[in-house]
Amino acid sequence: MDALVQGAAFVIDLFFSLSLVKRIIFSAGSIALVAWLLRPASHLKYPPGPKGIPLIGNLLQLTPDVWFKFTDWKEVYGPIVYLNLAGQNVVVLNTLKVAADLLDRRAAIYSSRPKFIVAREMLSEGLFFVFQGHHNLWRRMRRAAHEALHRGLVKDYHPIQTIEATILLKDMLATPADWENHLVRTAGSTILAVAYDKPPLVDAKDPNMQMLHNFTAKILRAGFVDGYLIEFFPFLEHLPSSLFSWKQEALEWGPKFSKLFTGLYGEVKTRVVDGDTRPSFSASMVEKQIKYDLNDKESAWLVATISAAFETMSGSMIWFMLAMVMYPETQKKAQDEIDAIVGRGRLPTFDDFEDLVYVRALFKETLRWHPVGPLGMQHVSTEDDVYEGYFIPKGTVCIPNIWAINRDPDLWGPDADHFVPDRHIGPDGKLAPSFLDTKEEGHVTFGFGRRICVGRHLARNSLFLMMAYLLWMFKIKPPVGPDGKEIVCTDDGVDLGLVVRAQEFAHQFEVRHPDAIAIFEAHRELMSL
Repeated sequence: MDALVQGAAFVIDLFFSLSLVKRIIFSAGSIALVAWLLRPASHLKYPPGPKGIPLIGNLLQLTPDVWFKFTDWKEVYGPIVYLNLAGQNVVVLNTLKVAADLLDRRAAIYSSRPKFIVAREMLSEGLFFVFQGHHNLWRRMRRAAHEALHRGLVKDYHPIQTIEATILLKDMLATPADWENHLVRTAGSTILAVAYDKPPLVDAKDPNMQMLHNFTAKILRAGFVDGYLIEFFPFLEHLPSSLFSWKQEALEWGPKFSKLFTGLYGEVKTRVVDGDTRPSFSASMVEKQIKYDLNDKESAWLVATISAAFETMSGSMIWFMLAMVMYPETQKKAQDEIDAIVGRGRLPTFDDFEDLVYVRALFKETLRWHPVGPLGMQHVSTEDDVYEGYFIPKGTVCIPNIWAINRDPDLWGPDADHFVPDRHIGPDGKLAPSFLDTKEEGHVTFGFGRRICVGRHLARNSLFLMMAYLLWMFKIKPPVGPDGKEIVCTDDGVDLGLVVRAQEFAHQFEVRHPDAIAIFEAHRELMSL
């Protein structure tokens, strides 16, 4: 025992005698050595995967658009690919079968999260619901969120979503060239109204909008698979923040975000106690926090979860705009349906939802064709497991490759890379039941298992109405160059961390029929907007 103590003391003295860079290399080597010593028994093996380099494994093979590389590796190594990221076991799930088998059907042991030192511990005081581990607090928050945002209850937010879609059209008519900012404003304003009963924002430069953008930008960056080195070298957490600008920033912003969200929640709670019964996620949580044993701060951070949804909602709408320009035949087909069901004498409403089959298929196809999160959120296994003869040790990070699954020709056919809403419509002309046995949405963009997006029904409704409004009012046309010729748009993405948007193009918007503006103005007046 004395020899063991002396050996440990020698290692500690050696570590602190090294420079920072050498400490990182020393720690990486130690982690890799431990991982090698704890490798599975000879009769079990990890899934196949690319070779790495000593100490850091496959870490340097990660790129900002790594989902493409993961998809290529599927053809080389198969549907489940093993990586070693500086001693951290990782498996990439490239097919629906593998992802559903593990994350849906074995959700009991595949529903936790990585430590997310920056995103969870520093930026959100351990309380941001999306990044929490699979523990008791998360389960209570999950039940509360489900009860507040389930399919039957989100109809309470139809008035908010109708107001925001109306303001979107007003802004589009006034300054169509600023269409992307209008979509961002609409998404952010909708989220703030649903979460905190905030009045509509004037524009995307509103201070509340900037607050949302600041928070989501930092959270999304920190949550990516290679967000910060500290996720792979946890000892960096104990080094002075003066050595790392990102650590200083995270420690500075964490308390600010907590103060912000607890303040917003506290304002709603005060109004509810005073008898204000207007619907909002916060108001719903005021009534439920005792039931689910959540304090004010925990409730505030749970509501903050949907704040980050404005990036995914606006991003999906930007991909929709691009699809309408790249596939004009789908735009015309959707508009023909709107003209037949809704007519030209009024705007679409949620009462038209069931009858606008093609518009709903178009919404599904937008999320399948270009998911704003091409890599799903990372899951972590909480027990050793064996799948198809492969060993998946406890603590393995599991990354569902949403891009590969949504573009899988074995699922979607040889035209999987193309935008084809008809693939979601059955021979009877109705929306076809999903053939993905664990996904009613007909795609995997909302995630898997117990970690599936709790706000998906709310997002679906907002996206449906915005799409229907825009298609009712405008013919969306490609941008035009200085020579008067149409510019050919491509679907290359712009990486924002966990979220990928379409490139910005100067799309043209032509009012579809002569009476549309007068009808819209009457609609606005009726809504007092």
